[in-house]
Amino acid sequence: MKLSYCLTIFNFMMPLVASFMDIELVLAFFKAKHLNRNVVLTCYEKPLQIRLLKNLTQNTIVTVKRMKNLNILDTLMENYKRMGMVVDGDCPEAKGLLMRCKRYNVFDTKHFWLVTHNSGSYDYLFRFVNLNVNSDVKVAYPNPHQFATYVIDDVYNPAYLKRGGLKTSEVGFYDANRGYRLHQTQNKYFTRRNLTGIQFNTLVVLTQPFQGPLREYLESDDDTKVNTFSRFHARLMHYCQDYYNFSMQIAVDESLGFLQTDGTMDGLVGSMERKIVDFGLSPLFYKKERAQFITYGRKTWNLYAAFILRNPKSRKSYQIFINPLSFHVWVCIVMVSVLSVFSQKLGYVLDKRINLKSFRMRNLDDSYSFSTVCTFGAFCQQGIIAFPDSISGRTAAYVTLLLGMLIYQFYSASLVSFLLNTPVTLISNVKDILDNGFQIGAEDVLYAKSLFQAGTDNVTREVYKRLSISMDNRSGFIQPTVGLDLVTRGHYAFHVELATAYPIIESTYDETTICDLKEVSIFGEKHMYAAYQKWSPFKDLMDVCLQRFAENGVLRRELIFWHPKKPTCMRSSSTIRITIGLEDFYPALVVLMLGIVLSLQILVYELLWHKNKKLDKVKDTWVIPFTN
Repeated sequence: MKLSYCLTIFNFMMPLVASFMDIELVLAFFKAKHLNRNVVLTCYEKPLQIRLLKNLTQNTIVTVKRMKNLNILDTLMENYKRMGMVVDGDCPEAKGLLMRCKRYNVFDTKHFWLVTHNSGSYDYLFRFVNLNVNSDVKVAYPNPHQFATYVIDDVYNPAYLKRGGLKTSEVGFYDANRGYRLHQTQNKYFTRRNLTGIQFNTLVVLTQPFQGPLREYLESDDDTKVNTFSRFHARLMHYCQDYYNFSMQIAVDESLGFLQTDGTMDGLVGSMERKIVDFGLSPLFYKKERAQFITYGRKTWNLYAAFILRNPKSRKSYQIFINPLSFHVWVCIVMVSVLSVFSQKLGYVLDKRINLKSFRMRNLDDSYSFSTVCTFGAFCQQGIIAFPDSISGRTAAYVTLLLGMLIYQFYSASLVSFLLNTPVTLISNVKDILDNGFQIGAEDVLYAKSLFQAGTDNVTREVYKRLSISMDNRSGFIQPTVGLDLVTRGHYAFHVELATAYPIIESTYDETTICDLKEVSIFGEKHMYAAYQKWSPFKDLMDVCLQRFAENGVLRRELIFWHPKKPTCMRSSSTIRITIGLEDFYPALVVLMLGIVLSLQILVYELLWHKNKKLDKVKDTWVIPFTN
């Protein structure tokens, strides 16, 4: 009886002795990491689990579970909040538990692990555990040189599936007086930046053909207008390669990744979905269908694409003669002209009454038509036919001449200024392009076709319809050099990425054409992001690198280099149109011809009228014989 009783006590106390857990250490860990939801995994029986739970539940939600026959990992996969994980490393089941985590993404940035152990010989626990560079695992074990003090070690593997080795380092301590203290003052990815021996599989998307070895092409600075954003992003990733000292195996594809009929993705996204590629050397647009296959990272490239066209003529020919003066000014000129005609009419009437003989000798006329001709001649700088003798009449004539000179000078200056001003374009959006009968084309790249095809508004659908079958029954998706050459001919709009278009425009367009260009955006600015495998442990590692480049100005420098400036319109004598062609001047000729025709018609009417009047006088002189 005594022997069986001792065995029972030994079996009950054995888990407690073999897996001692310091409650104050665990609470200090929760507090230091600011954790409100926590799980403690032990090998205690139910009574000890309840006692441990009562001691740990202080301002936090704690779940205490036994490792044997555990399904807690399935629950962790459904939890997207920050969670603390405490494991009793002295339990016999601890190694198996950690190895089972290989099937789950629990060694990530939202799970904070603390493994307690009775000594510093704990490597065997993590030898086959799927740790990565983003893992947050701390091991606490008693300090053999100081009583009631624990040593805190940081444990991680740069890349378990890439044959990385286990890394451990002392990072802090714990005691009852000073609490849970870590010596780490820098980002963990800075201290873990040595990835020597790790090789990543990557893929770059090049839509245009290239010559020479792939690595030399990606490192080259030549011909930046081709495959621009892919080479830009690849350059940044090569900088990260030098920063972390890893290596890359690079593949090439022509597609960024689009949804296929069987529900899978092709190109870069498809390669990451099938775990062939760790991350992409090309940035990606955010698309809803891609989000279920990959993880997006930091934004690196802003894609600007727009329709480029030459400004159509925005002003009618008659506007050249009318628009220099506003409607109210023209009304005032007409009113002043009527007043001038009336004042001169009064002057001639007064002269006729004062000295009729002199009035007739100078062949003056007091009709309204004569006064109108004199006023019109003054306004056209042709002078007045005759001045009245009276002071009041001469004053009216002088004022009319002065007013005519001012109006003539002001109109001439306004006309020249109107011709020199840059015409305002009639095209302000894509609908105006379609309504004005422009032929349209687009750069022949897959992402442009995808953007047009995914459009939901009527304008985008109409654009895609016209691009699919152009007017000559050929596709409107063509090479940039061909499309931009068609733009120079006028009445053609070409949709292209501006980083591709600007170097071509600057090298092939003359100054006049550059000043005539207009950009009309249909999709606006598109952000492109770094892309990684779904739940990739290397996302934060690479994003920290990219952010570091942004803070140090490297990203800005590369953007300036790879995204060329817009060609500047230099307003010189060669670009300013100061001559008037027949298409602009013909309204004046039309007015002249109408005046000539009208005067000829009036002349014919006058001849007929005088002829009839002369016949009437002859009839009055006829002698009709009188007969009974």
